[in-house]
Amino acid sequence: MLRRNRTDDLPAAIEIEIISRLYEALPQIMCIAAGLTGGTAIMAVRTGDLVLWMIFAAAVLTSAIRLIGLRMFHRRKRNALTLAQAHRWEDAYAWAAFAFTGVITALTIRIFQAGYVDGYILTVGLTMALTAGSSARTMRFWICATLSTAALGTLVVCMMLTGDLLLQSMGLLLALYLYSVFESSAHIVRQIEAVLIAERELDIAARRDALTGIANRRAFDEALSATCGEPFALLMLDLDGFKAVNDRLGHAAGDDLLRQVAERLSNVVRSDDTLARLGGDEFAVIMPGADVATAQTVAEKAVSRVAQPYVVLGAPVVIGTSVGVQVACGGPVDGDRVKAAADGALYAAKRGGKGQALIARAA
Repeated sequence: MLRRNRTDDLPAAIEIEIISRLYEALPQIMCIAAGLTGGTAIMAVRTGDLVLWMIFAAAVLTSAIRLIGLRMFHRRKRNALTLAQAHRWEDAYAWAAFAFTGVITALTIRIFQAGYVDGYILTVGLTMALTAGSSARTMRFWICATLSTAALGTLVVCMMLTGDLLLQSMGLLLALYLYSVFESSAHIVRQIEAVLIAERELDIAARRDALTGIANRRAFDEALSATCGEPFALLMLDLDGFKAVNDRLGHAAGDDLLRQVAERLSNVVRSDDTLARLGGDEFAVIMPGADVATAQTVAEKAVSRVAQPYVVLGAPVVIGTSVGVQVACGGPVDGDRVKAAADGALYAAKRGGKGQALIARAA
């Protein structure tokens, strides 16, 4: 059985999104479930066949399991899924789909075994609906390939065993159709993956500063809003002497200097901190879980690293930075108030002689 398509090298977020889309096919699942249960009930009533009644019961049970699974997933989806959790939901979806497919194959076998000619069209219709819907909506190739092979393979074998030339010819055509299902499903999966990758890259680009490659103001605002429910520290940084360098050496030199500053700051902050360029020569650092001592250490390192000499377009350059720090130690706080306090500390540091870090009172 194919366990995955080609998604082992996909980013986790994209794979989770693809798996989540398995649970968005409610209309299709309801329609095929109605067709299976209704068609089986009609055949059971017409023939009085106890086996068909048992298959009808299995159809009701597996249809209910699939619908309950969809309901449970959407209730669980309120919380973000990890990749391991998503794989468990994928397996749950797959086994429910395979059980449902098993009912269709059992119906096919019974109808052909008992010679219920008027039921042939029912089995063909259900099998075609199942495989066509799966190739179009199931974004995991291994699931589509497995259930399509089971359903169509069973139907083809039953037709070939009838000895009827017309039915055997139809069986051969359905075998070709199975191949087209594989091709269609693989193509759709590749297209969806490509679209999701492109969307993710655009989303990342929209949150990155084009000049320095670090987070931009949009990403900073989002990170600040997400962090305000927990203790954190906010550092606001403004370069000292940058305008003079920009005026003397030109904008190209200024851009190069900003890139070098961003690189140095990236080596100062912690791995889970958010370093952002807010515009011009203004930077910010969001430090989740940081206390006053940790924030002060990082701020002083930033002042020290930024003050080290640079070489910009072959010319030696020396600048500095002033840092304002606000530490929010309590519960949920107003991000704008924290930012305003850090800005106030920054301006006080500049007025006090620049090239220093000043900590505001705790929020």
